[in-house]
Amino acid sequence: MKYSRFETLVIALGAAVVTASVLVPRETAVQLPEVIGQVLLFLTFAAAAHWGRNGGSVAAAASALVYVITRVPLLADQGMSHGLAGAILTRLVSYALVGIVGGELFGRIKYFLARVDGSIMLDEYTQVYNRRYCSQALRNAIAQYQRYQTPYAVALLSLSPALFAELRPGRQHSLLKSVANHIRGDIRLVDDVGYLGDGRFLLMLPNTPKAGAEVAADRVRAGVRDLIGARDESVSATVLGVAEDASAVCELARSLEPQAPPRLDDVCAGTAEQS
Repeated sequence: MKYSRFETLVIALGAAVVTASVLVPRETAVQLPEVIGQVLLFLTFAAAAHWGRNGGSVAAAASALVYVITRVPLLADQGMSHGLAGAILTRLVSYALVGIVGGELFGRIKYFLARVDGSIMLDEYTQVYNRRYCSQALRNAIAQYQRYQTPYAVALLSLSPALFAELRPGRQHSLLKSVANHIRGDIRLVDDVGYLGDGRFLLMLPNTPKAGAEVAADRVRAGVRDLIGARDESVSATVLGVAEDASAVCELARSLEPQAPPRLDDVCAGTAEQS
């Protein structure tokens, strides 16, 4: 099962649960703040499923703030009773669990499904996507831009060979895996990361203009540099956007998988002719 289908399924299930919790008859009427609280819980859940831990954390914080605001009138009227304090605390903990813990869990599920669906799409050592997947993703992004003008950007993050020069193979693999895990946790769940070999990681950022990708690439580059204790120049990032650098994106795709299916090659050929 692809993660996109899994995401749609769990969001639909979450919507059904929230709707049922509001519509099921009760002995006492459901208060409006609690209805809003349930809706906010669903939105946090959907953000965690779509954007992962980072998006879920932002949604959880926003939901907590909105929910507390809905309780301000009751607080002003009755004060902070034990029952109200317990209700607010329960909501805040729920948002945190769903947004942060749930987002982390969804991130792990995404790569687990990729591993189950076909390990040929994952790099053996880093367990992020491999060259073949990256090539196909880039070609598909070019096709989407040609048809619908959908923005897409990539960032090529490169580690200096000097960082690996004196390391044994086992230590090299451990270092690369830790970098891959860090990058995976520092990008949105809708984004992808692949390993191209020779210390090069590819961040694939759908629905992202080049300017936004440059900001994300700088943040990730700084995080990786701090993680491995490297000098600033030892970790570099090159950003490409399909709108501005279509030919370069296609050349990168070809270099990763020269024997790609003819249909995908035609997409890049068309781009080269327009450049």
